[in-house]
Amino acid sequence: MIHTAALTDEVLLAQRLLEDESIHGYRDGEIVLMPMGSLLRIYTEDQKVYAQTADGICQLRQRMYVLEELLDKRVFLRISNAEIVNSRAILRMDLSVTGTVGVELQGGIRTYASRRYVKKIREFFRV
Repeated sequence: MIHTAALTDEVLLAQRLLEDESIHGYRDGEIVLMPMGSLLRIYTEDQKVYAQTADGICQLRQRMYVLEELLDKRVFLRISNAEIVNSRAILRMDLSVTGTVGVELQGGIRTYASRRYVKKIREFFRV
């Protein structure tokens, strides 16, 4: 809820930003609003959670399980305990002989899905 004496351009911008489905992260001491559609992946590293967009990487304060509940399950896919990816950002997935699944995302991002999530990944793309 926004309480203001006048409806200025700044207030309208703040309202639009708050109404958009977005999450906020932290980079260089600043809060950065990231629309859900701009997220390429969310991952953990060194016990911290990060979100990556085409504009860069921000640290998040939410836990992975909380983020997984917030994100649209028709768009975002958990590929390991440590990573959730935007399925619309996936360029290709390749299965190796060893059973690992390589995932290439927009922006040249290369990551891997864990074997225990392969069944969920296949089910996700069958729907």
